[in-house]
Amino acid sequence: MTPPKTIPQELLKRPFRFAEALRLGVSEQQLRSRRFRRVFHDVHVFVDLPDSTALRADAALLILPDSAAFCGLTAARLYGLPVPDDDERLHVAVPSWTPTIPRIKELVVHSYSIPIEQIRKRDGRWLVAPERLFLELAATLPRIELIVAGDQMLRRDLTTPDALDAFLRRCRRRRGVRKARTAVPMLERNTDSPPESRLRMLLVDAGLPRPVANRDVFHDTIPGLRLARPDLSYPELKIAIQYEGRHHQEDSRQYAYDIERDGHLIDRQWIVIRVNKDGLFRYPGIVVERVRRAIAQRRLAVPR
Repeated sequence: MTPPKTIPQELLKRPFRFAEALRLGVSEQQLRSRRFRRVFHDVHVFVDLPDSTALRADAALLILPDSAAFCGLTAARLYGLPVPDDDERLHVAVPSWTPTIPRIKELVVHSYSIPIEQIRKRDGRWLVAPERLFLELAATLPRIELIVAGDQMLRRDLTTPDALDAFLRRCRRRRGVRKARTAVPMLERNTDSPPESRLRMLLVDAGLPRPVANRDVFHDTIPGLRLARPDLSYPELKIAIQYEGRHHQEDSRQYAYDIERDGHLIDRQWIVIRVNKDGLFRYPGIVVERVRRAIAQRRLAVPR
């Protein structure tokens, strides 16, 4: 849709309230036309702007007090973390002393005060700090979803295991704190994607040794020549476990690279186990058994 020239460019790029648009010379008839869509009561955006958590958060800030901080799943999405999408409402915390708290069904407003050291400013929005967010997620998410999000917190340098431990030690009788404390040792900074997190925990929860994440494999005789970086591996047993997402099959260059990479490992007596989406989600028992057999095979081959 070509934006009409009479509408200021700034209103085509961000949420706005009716009063601001009227002040800038936009007629009420234009505002109520199909050129715009409603986000919240009295907050609209140009119809071509795609919906996103960030856009709805900016819309909410137009009607929330300046002290509001996004929390829970909303904060996680604004940090770019992978979390379930079954609750798309915005979660926001406002100080308990706020005189008027808006009641809008698309907003879940939590009324409590957050210490200043437990919030961060990111892209112009106040969010709960990653350490507090990890605890909030522990109170609402299943354990594996918490670990998936926690892996990405570490990978994106949002926090560290030490910082998480220190924060959780100060939290007593808080909902989710026990789950959060037991999850921290399970986190892995070198995990590249959520499926890798799920695959690692599938093996660990089945009682298998914890595999190493994304460790380079180098040539035996040519110093510095990297042959592969398996998603998961048992280097001492020469077992590599690769998760093959859709792009590994649909991208011809990626597929060719994968074949060459695995060939280098097989030539050097590595066992390469490839796992796809079906294996991870539909047939996890088969995946576990394949890895279990490979470990047993290699351990039997090691001289005592």
